[in-house]
Amino acid sequence: MSIYVWLVALIQLGVPMAVISWLMFNWLYGAGQLPREAGHKAIREHLTFLRKRHKTHKSKNGNYLYKQWLFFGGGFYGLAVLWTLLVIEVGELVGLIANFDLAAWFADGVLSLVLNVIVSQFGNIITALLWFAYWPEDGGGAIVAWVITAYGGYLFGIHFARERETLHSISDLVSKNKWKRRGE
Repeated sequence: MSIYVWLVALIQLGVPMAVISWLMFNWLYGAGQLPREAGHKAIREHLTFLRKRHKTHKSKNGNYLYKQWLFFGGGFYGLAVLWTLLVIEVGELVGLIANFDLAAWFADGVLSLVLNVIVSQFGNIITALLWFAYWPEDGGGAIVAWVITAYGGYLFGIHFARERETLHSISDLVSKNKWKRRGE
C-alpha cells in the first residue's frame, strides 16, 4: 500500500470519522449520558445500553444524527455506516440537481418513480452497510488501510471529546462566543 492510499483514506474517511465521533461523544458527555472517565469497554457497554433503550423508546425528538447512529448500531461500525450513507446521499442529491430533468423522472409514470426511489434508498443502505468495500477504489489489500484509518479517526474523536470542554448545544456555543466578544 502506498502513502497515497493512506493519505486519501485519511482525508476521505479518517478525518470525517474523527469529526463525527467528536460530535457524537461530545454530545453524550455534555448530556451526562456517558462519564468522561469511561474506558473503551465501558463506552461499548454504555452504547449497547443506549441502543437497546433507543429501540424500545422511539422518540421523535432529539438529535437526528445521533438517532441514526444508534439505528446503525452505534459505536465505530455505526458511525462508519452513517458517514458512508451521508456521502452517498449527498452525492446523489448533487447529481440530481446537476442533471435535473423532470420529464425523464416521470417518463415511466409516478409509480415507477416511487419504486425507483425506494429501490435506490435500499441499495444505498446496503452499500453503506458494506462501507469497508465502498471506500477503497482498488479494493483488495487497500481495505486494511481504510479500516485502520477510519478506526483511528473514531478513537481520536472519542479522545478529543473526552479531553475537551463540552459544547452540549448551539446555545452553549453562542453564549460562550458572546462572552468572548464582550471581553469578559
